[in-house]
Amino acid sequence: MKHTQYFIDFLGDVVNLNQTRLNRLNTSVQAVTDFLQENLDSFIRVEPQGSYGLKTIIKPVKDGQEYDADIQLYMKYEKDKEPKAYINELYDCFRGNGNYKDKVHRKTRCVYLDYAGDFHLDVVPCVTKPDGSKWVCNRETNDFERTDGTGYRNWFNDKTRITHGNLKRVTRLLKYLRNHKGNFTAKSILLTTLIGNTVARVDDGDNFKSISDALKTVSNRINDFLQVNESMPTITNPVLPEEDFNRHWDQAKYENFREKFSVYNKRINEAFDATGHNDSVRKWRAVFGDGFGELKGGEDGNSLGGGAPAVAAVRPQRQWAR
Repeated sequence: MKHTQYFIDFLGDVVNLNQTRLNRLNTSVQAVTDFLQENLDSFIRVEPQGSYGLKTIIKPVKDGQEYDADIQLYMKYEKDKEPKAYINELYDCFRGNGNYKDKVHRKTRCVYLDYAGDFHLDVVPCVTKPDGSKWVCNRETNDFERTDGTGYRNWFNDKTRITHGNLKRVTRLLKYLRNHKGNFTAKSILLTTLIGNTVARVDDGDNFKSISDALKTVSNRINDFLQVNESMPTITNPVLPEEDFNRHWDQAKYENFREKFSVYNKRINEAFDATGHNDSVRKWRAVFGDGFGELKGGEDGNSLGGGAPAVAAVRPQRQWAR
């Protein structure tokens, strides 16, 4: 059974980052943007990146646990300037301000701000060279590394439009499954790429018309891909083929992911194909836990005294709907 309303409720109540925390994040990003525009001479613009930019960010596993959000800071390119100098310049800018000096830290490719008890904001310097190529900075090796976060976001958004917006919801659901089961490993960029690769430009959207339709389609297509590849395949950035994401895996991690995904894929199909209300809810709970759906009275799932009205299918119309 599809249980569209249950999926909408589950996403809203359990999976999605709650609106209060999202508002705090957005407010902080705007404050950082305004600060850098006024105080960083090499500032060009800021763009959301990663799960934050794709709108696939989800709640942390535990209440009160911090999460990460990424923004990319485009800085003016200077041909004689070392890669590490961009990160150091950004770090020094934050250190010189009373609001940020105790929050700021450096990592290999970014500066991050620690909003203790809530989130970390990674600010990733990026430069555009004269040929139009975009590069992030590695502070440890002092090298530039090719990137195209904007292109990746556009690629994923194009796939999402084909699925009536449901691809982003499926991505959140599969990230939730990964985080709450905790028995397989797949970095978000790698998992998101596998998910995006399941949607072809020739798809007409019929296989993605509801959240559960989309989940079943994506899960089956990922599983089909995994089962024909016993050895770890190379998963590349779809807009930057020279960048592969296998650095986040090895053969042992891949084999475990392949095995566990097959188990959950089978459960998804069983839940989708179930006909009785309670049987279906229990099977969806075998995938997502007891927070999903509602059991009803009666052995077949019908309420005592005539049964509850069927939940009407809701087809989200906006790709950004949460």
